[in-house]
Amino acid sequence: MGDTEPQPRAAFEEGLAALAGELTRLRIGRGRPSYRDLEARAAGSGTGLRLPVATQSDAFNGKRLVRSDTFMALVRILLSYDEYGRPTAIPAHTAPELAVWRRRWQDLAALQPPGHSRARAARAARAAAASGEAVHETSRDAPTGPREPAGPHEPAGPHEPAGPQEPAAPQDPVRIEGLFGLFASHAHAHADPDGPSEAPRTSRHPEPGRGPAPEPAAAPEPGADPPSEPPSEPAPGPVHRPDPPAAPAPDAGRTPPPAAGQAPYALRHRLTGHLAPVRDVAFSPDGRLLASAGGDTVQLWDTATGVGTITPFTATHPLAFTPGGQLLAADARDPSVLHRIEPATGRPEGPPLTGHASPVTDITCSPTGGMAATLERGGTVRLCDLSTGGLPFVLTHGGGTDPIDAVAFARDGRLLAAARSSRVWDLLDRGVAGAPRAADGGTPEAVALSPDGQLLALGHRDGRTSLHEAAGGRDELTLPGHAGPVRALAFSPDGRLLATGSDDATVRLWDTATGLPVGPPLSDHAGRIEDIAFSATGRLLATASSDETALLYERSGTGPGRTTPLAATALGVALRDRQPVRLPPVQAGAALVRVAFSPDAGMIAATTVTEVVRLWSPVTRRPLRAGTAEARALPGCLAFTPDGTLLATAHTGGAVRLTGPATGAVHREVQTEHTGALTRLACSPEGRLLATADADGTVEFRDLATGRQFGGPLAAHQGKVVALVFAPYGQVLATSGTDGRVLVWHARHPHRLEAPLAVHRAVAFSPDGRTLATGCEDRTVRLWDPRSGLQRGGPLIGHTAPVTDLAFSPGGDLLASACADGTTLLWDPATGQRAGGSLPGHEGAVNAVAFSPDGSLLVTAGQDGALHRWVLGPL
Repeated sequence: MGDTEPQPRAAFEEGLAALAGELTRLRIGRGRPSYRDLEARAAGSGTGLRLPVATQSDAFNGKRLVRSDTFMALVRILLSYDEYGRPTAIPAHTAPELAVWRRRWQDLAALQPPGHSRARAARAARAAAASGEAVHETSRDAPTGPREPAGPHEPAGPHEPAGPQEPAAPQDPVRIEGLFGLFASHAHAHADPDGPSEAPRTSRHPEPGRGPAPEPAAAPEPGADPPSEPPSEPAPGPVHRPDPPAAPAPDAGRTPPPAAGQAPYALRHRLTGHLAPVRDVAFSPDGRLLASAGGDTVQLWDTATGVGTITPFTATHPLAFTPGGQLLAADARDPSVLHRIEPATGRPEGPPLTGHASPVTDITCSPTGGMAATLERGGTVRLCDLSTGGLPFVLTHGGGTDPIDAVAFARDGRLLAAARSSRVWDLLDRGVAGAPRAADGGTPEAVALSPDGQLLALGHRDGRTSLHEAAGGRDELTLPGHAGPVRALAFSPDGRLLATGSDDATVRLWDTATGLPVGPPLSDHAGRIEDIAFSATGRLLATASSDETALLYERSGTGPGRTTPLAATALGVALRDRQPVRLPPVQAGAALVRVAFSPDAGMIAATTVTEVVRLWSPVTRRPLRAGTAEARALPGCLAFTPDGTLLATAHTGGAVRLTGPATGAVHREVQTEHTGALTRLACSPEGRLLATADADGTVEFRDLATGRQFGGPLAAHQGKVVALVFAPYGQVLATSGTDGRVLVWHARHPHRLEAPLAVHRAVAFSPDGRTLATGCEDRTVRLWDPRSGLQRGGPLIGHTAPVTDLAFSPGGDLLASACADGTTLLWDPATGQRAGGSLPGHEGAVNAVAFSPDGSLLVTAGQDGALHRWVLGPL
């Protein structure tokens, strides 16, 4: 039989994917709350429900079948939002609407083959056995088997993410009343010397002597076996032999950038064998050894071969190598005592370092090797004499009650200490090196100092990292990207890179000069990141995780003489500071009216006043097919279907043609009943519905596949419809007309915004559907609550002529407004403030504006026939 998946497994995986899809549709239909919103909603509900972000991700992406109590908890929290994302009452666990969800989980659990969760591990074990290698890992991707299904009265457990909701059965559209029913009917569809010392590392380990730190907010794997008890006296000797590494690349001593699209570090060895979460990693000065600590065991690994040896002495984190190559580690029985372990024997040599009043949480060694600074729980810093092991004396910082959270020797010999308040001290000179900053978003989870002592990094619970000048002179750089708290930080030895590790099980690398990411994230762990360390040259990178493994990476594309081009650095700084960079324009030969990106970002489509549809590559500017005037495409109507396979355009006589974007071939034609010329069209987010509007003020809804009309035409406006847009969740439509009215339609019933009696030529929903922006002929942009119809804040003022078009960035953090004065402005919707300067370049009105699907490019289409492309980043 080999490794072929049996049919039941295939059926289970198909069902798991379908369940994840239904769960995602339920989330969209409930206002698309974020993972963090759901986690916070559950935690603050008083019901004992917990929805860790990592477990939600597994459920929404179909990675595994979460436990029944977890699944039902997620459904209950999702059902506690209305369609606009407003919190409502959380259904009781006996609520009737939960029955269908419980039944779906039970049906899928019945399909789950025995041992499904360990299928990948079994295949790996067979392969390893054939090669004579040992396998020491257990797959954590899925539960080992279905748990006893929860009964209708089972209370929600403490660890529960949720799953998708089963859609209502299809209904005949004729029997469904209103636009809401319309949507409901469509819901189914060897070594190099590293120098004198390691780069300083963050102090964010659990307190020794109080047991291991709690696991991140993630649900336990259902059916997973409990970890084995570690042996009381581990024997020394090799324990694992991973695959041989690639030949080491020459080390330039600086951190070069990876090639475009390449990860900056490549995985070389997966170091397994710990029977508890790995809390700390540290490189020897020459880079030949890596030490890792998990539970009461320390292992030493050969970085060239990946072979590990368990030290016979029970030690624990924190770890640090002295410049002479001895390993400093805390005694697992008394973490206030440090031992100097000789790597060759794995046993302590010389007197221990005693005199600490509480467990040691961090260690750093001076570049000269004579002294070590230790950080105790509670923030006390002591200086120890490594040669004698004499009683350490306390260094004070004059910070009062501001406890120290990180300590590091800088390359110039200064001993620096940092607190989570962002204050930095020079402990040897007893001077304050930096002023405290106001806390933003709560107390940071991690603190790290750069090797030169110039930069301070703070990791935050909301997934971002902030980078500061230690002396307080430089403005903060914000590094977003993680989906969970950032608890591990490490600077590269040259200070050019910052590595961040999170509860989301990823490690990201950042350029400390620009604040931009360097390559894609490293996502090889299955649990939260506990620690990160660079070797002294930066060629090697090690990570520790709660998944009981350490990973060893080697720098990609290593080689002498590689540096970041000056132009790339300058461009990165400009984009970091929200200064868009304009690329060479595209010339259409006629005034442009509408513009749109294909969903895959492979093409830009635009209409012209000469009734021609033009398509270009957004990268090369090359035409993708010749524009033809014979089709006479009405210039105000242009939209891609959400899957990007068809392009919708309007034509005389009320016809809408759906063509293949690349070829122009007509796939089908939808005939409407409009008597006036079509002015706008839009496709619903799920791609099943087409909305059209005309110069007489009417709006129609039709099935894109069949052309069948739903209900009669809506008498929307007493004049031409100039804007038509669906909300992202597809159950709300907004229109505006020359009659000066802006209408938001819920289930075919309009709700008028209290807008000024002026023509609002542009309307746009934010990606979460909770904000509606309108652009007016009175030269203002206004933000609205589409549910209540009330304006949010005052008008956004800055344009000198009527606003012609609007677009939100995919992340919702930018709003672009096009203007008849030839400029485009960028706004921060959260504050209503400008985000950078104006984007000039057009000789005449800007008629349309659009963001690329990834938000890195903005295009503006003008009356002058030019299509300008603006790079927004990140690169």
